[in-house]
Amino acid sequence: MIQALLLKEWIKTRRVITLIGVIFVALIIYSLINTGQQFRVGGAVQTWATVILKDMPILPSFTQWIPLLAGLLLGIAQFAPEMQDKRLKLTLHLPLTETRIMITLLMFGVSILLFIFSLSYLILSFSFSFYYPKEIIESMIWNSLPHLFAGVFGYLLASWISLEPVWRQRIGYALASVAFLSFLFIRSASGAYAPFIPFLTVILIVCFFFPFYSMYRFKDGAQ
Repeated sequence: MIQALLLKEWIKTRRVITLIGVIFVALIIYSLINTGQQFRVGGAVQTWATVILKDMPILPSFTQWIPLLAGLLLGIAQFAPEMQDKRLKLTLHLPLTETRIMITLLMFGVSILLFIFSLSYLILSFSFSFYYPKEIIESMIWNSLPHLFAGVFGYLLASWISLEPVWRQRIGYALASVAFLSFLFIRSASGAYAPFIPFLTVILIVCFFFPFYSMYRFKDGAQ
């Protein structure tokens, strides 16, 4: 039954997942072209000096928003259709416990995002190793972690909001989510977020259960 549920989720979200994959492929290609151009125009010494002395990120600045966009797209694509004509009721009537159904649905989305994020940054790290030493690449990964967390947070929060049956509650959840996510995009020195990663992990685990609350409210007929 779980395999059938996962297949249903894949059929429902495959176009969005493909779109997210295309976006990350374009991101990788653009980042490598941009880096190659910097080395050709400025030279290795000037580029390294800018990165090290001025703390310039080696990824284009707009890339910080891509994981969040991916998480929001997947969360909305996966759960918004469930609220149309109250289709979620059909899903919850499968011969599985409601908790197990919701865990399966959320783990499907989280796993897809983690796979895409991990593969993309492995490719970027390997490709950048031809231009930068490992210390700079490690710094890139640490600096990107808050934005990758934002992608998973965005997915869970979008799921929570999409499943909420009451519109005024959705608006309140959306405002709270925007306020929280904004903290993950504060410009800071390299490595500044590193001490907070364990706390973000704990908060992420807590957020995983937010959609359950909306699901139970929907089941109880909240209006």
